[in-house]
Amino acid sequence: MKKANTKNISVSISLILFVLLFIGCSNTLPTETYSLRVIGPAGGYIFYDKGDYSDGWRYLEAAPQSTEWANLQWGAHGTFIGGTGWEIGTGQSNTNIIVNWLNNHSETGRAAQLCDSLIYGGYSDWFLPSDDELKLMHENLKVFEVGGFEDAYYVSSTEMNEDGAGGVVFWNGLSAFIEKNSVLNHRIRAIRQF
Repeated sequence: MKKANTKNISVSISLILFVLLFIGCSNTLPTETYSLRVIGPAGGYIFYDKGDYSDGWRYLEAAPQSTEWANLQWGAHGTFIGGTGWEIGTGQSNTNIIVNWLNNHSETGRAAQLCDSLIYGGYSDWFLPSDDELKLMHENLKVFEVGGFEDAYYVSSTEMNEDGAGGVVFWNGLSAFIEKNSVLNHRIRAIRQF
């Protein structure tokens, strides 16, 4: 009886697994690259490129001006929800935390909820940006007069305390404290990551 060549079988199996893995992975990451301030796949504006794909995304895209809301409350006034971050890449998780809290406490029509429910350009993965993501929108879009941003206070998903959240003053780029129950001159612009 002839002994099977296990080395050839092992190489063949490895080659098949590599091909299957390559085919599977090639369908998960976009191959198109984007520059700052160009129209993204959802019809918004690219305002951040972290250089490579990690954690399932590389770019941040701001929704177009036509989707912007004005004079809405952040919600949860008098309560510190907790768990939100400032950093780039935390806006999605911040929004999830806020929306869950608002929904469980029968609050509706708040900034994070509207961003979370936005469907635009065939995409439904929009969220309220974190404070640092909002600052990048100012630096990479507003300063270059791209995106139709108003000279107003833009609201972030970064909670500061029981009474307020972070924001950015879009006529000068400074940080702002946004009262959760205030609607005066506040703007909300959703973003997405891909």
